[in-house]
Amino acid sequence: MLCRKCKKDIPDGSTFCNWCGARQVLASHPKKRGNGQGTVIKLPNGKYKAIVTLGYYMGEDSKRHARKRTRTFIKRSDAIAALPSMKTDVSRVPDMNLHDLHELYLASSDYAALSKSQRDKLGFAWARWADHEFTGIAQLTVADIEACIEKHTSSFYPARDMKVMLSHLYRIAIKKEILQYNKTDYVEIPFDSPKAKRDSWTTEEVEALWQDYPLHPFTGYILVMCYAGLRYGELSTIFAENVHLDERYMVGGIKSEAGIDRTIPISKRIVPVIRAMLKPGQTKLIHMNEDRFYASYWETIHRTGLRELPPQTCRHFFFSRMTAAGIQGGIIAEVGGHANYLTTLKNYVRISLDDKLTAVDQI
Repeated sequence: MLCRKCKKDIPDGSTFCNWCGARQVLASHPKKRGNGQGTVIKLPNGKYKAIVTLGYYMGEDSKRHARKRTRTFIKRSDAIAALPSMKTDVSRVPDMNLHDLHELYLASSDYAALSKSQRDKLGFAWARWADHEFTGIAQLTVADIEACIEKHTSSFYPARDMKVMLSHLYRIAIKKEILQYNKTDYVEIPFDSPKAKRDSWTTEEVEALWQDYPLHPFTGYILVMCYAGLRYGELSTIFAENVHLDERYMVGGIKSEAGIDRTIPISKRIVPVIRAMLKPGQTKLIHMNEDRFYASYWETIHRTGLRELPPQTCRHFFFSRMTAAGIQGGIIAEVGGHANYLTTLKNYVRISLDDKLTAVDQI
């Protein structure tokens, strides 16, 4: 053979040229596998693990994760040979249809804890999924889900109930390792949400929430919203590192310039509630997607017998009680993330008749 550099004759199979010392490129070197074909690694026990990536999903930490399949072999050559079949053998991925998952949900403790009205609501929603009752949940696409919702509903709340019903089935599928993410997180409801009824919880209703906590830990989130004046969107974006329990404040907020990254004081009463929420290694105050939050919220409202008012009511309670306590308007607006107190007074403050009578009796 000829040296690739000096072109002089050298022995066949030489790694280096015995004339100029140049390293030779040998045709016998194996080619690397292309991207996406899989990987083989040697384990400490001497065996070989074949790894292929089947796809990606968005985790609850809002980061992209790979869904992988692995197999272990004694020989490296066997591991390499198995890579193509591991990517194409879909029979190794389990699946269950919506009907079977729904049966499991009906037998679950989560379903047993629902009120009759909530069960009826989900029952109506389930009937609208008849088109896909025997479709494997792994085969169902986001487009399929949105098309079915649009076909069988004509307003926001029935569409939302269909989405919530399916979300329950996805959570069971995730537990059974059929899927690793909930596709309803990416589903858009084709109808605008109607304006929420503006009202406030009474102190008696909030005390009912205290009686429900800590037996039901989720209720703590509702209490935090009531005593800190938080929207769900604000609660879900507060990082654990921005919660300072000793100094009794946290940093967070959304929407207006006055509301973003504001200092939110923590009432003494909810310090132990927040402390219980912050588990070691937790990055956010709450790790829960919006569908799961709303489903848990309504389950709590029905379980405690409260009026069917939306989560925004917690914020109305906060402003109403601060106003009734005689706190200065400027402080209330600052704490709640409003540029001025007129916004607070117009949109959030709901003074009860008892508080009005107490006020006029002082004349």
